[in-house]
Amino acid sequence: MTVHVFGNSPSPSIATYGLRKTAAVAEPEFGKDVTDFVENNFYVDDGLLSLPTVPQAIDLMKRTQQALQSQGNLRLHKIASNHKDVLNAFPADDLAKGMKELEFGKDSLPNQRSLGLNWNLESDVFFFQVATGDKPYTKRGVLSTINSIFDPIGFLAPVVLEGKSLLRHLVCGAIDWDETLPAEQMGDWKRWKESLVHLEDIKIPRTYLPGSLSNCKEKSVHIFCDASELAIAAVGYLKTTSQKDECNVGFVMGRAKLAPPHGHTIPRLELCAAYVF
Repeated sequence: MTVHVFGNSPSPSIATYGLRKTAAVAEPEFGKDVTDFVENNFYVDDGLLSLPTVPQAIDLMKRTQQALQSQGNLRLHKIASNHKDVLNAFPADDLAKGMKELEFGKDSLPNQRSLGLNWNLESDVFFFQVATGDKPYTKRGVLSTINSIFDPIGFLAPVVLEGKSLLRHLVCGAIDWDETLPAEQMGDWKRWKESLVHLEDIKIPRTYLPGSLSNCKEKSVHIFCDASELAIAAVGYLKTTSQKDECNVGFVMGRAKLAPPHGHTIPRLELCAAYVF
């Protein structure tokens, strides 16, 4: 067979194997960094990587394109970058949607979605768009509203955690998925739901720090864990010290979960918080 059956369980893993195998075969000619890029920085068919300089980014992308095309007849395109010089180095047909007609140097770069995250290329920040809609005040509607917030890195963990806590109180007892929830808690739910619009004002820098990590004389990762009767949480930061003894702290990742409703001491929950990271 020379095609993958759509919907067949093994098809995604076979496709991933084929992509990685192509890069491995091309390694002697195109370099180990091409193989590492494909093997470690691709999610299905989307690649995402950060490099120190524009020439390095252009060179790696061009060699990866050549490797995949020559060894597997695979076209790597839909390229997006936060630097206009990188985009200028590729034909318009190879650029992501919304960039093919831009005049770099005059037009602003559009927003992109990278592995589910909203990325503003012009200012190089992550941002959030929340579409809650008019969902019913039921167990199904509340759960749908909470799950509509896609936040894999944990930027919004405190906000999402409050929503999950409200959901726990709303659905306690034998309530059907489409049954109207208790009216006395409607105010708390509306307040939380209406506050989600303010998430669109949050802008998270994509980079951990303004400069390059290679220029830092000290680098360290700090992880904090804590727990209460309500929740367990952990958060990680990257602290760097420059050659001029200037310190900078960048957010790496956060994790938070509701604590089990009973049967656990605070010390035990704190151990769970350390494990969740």
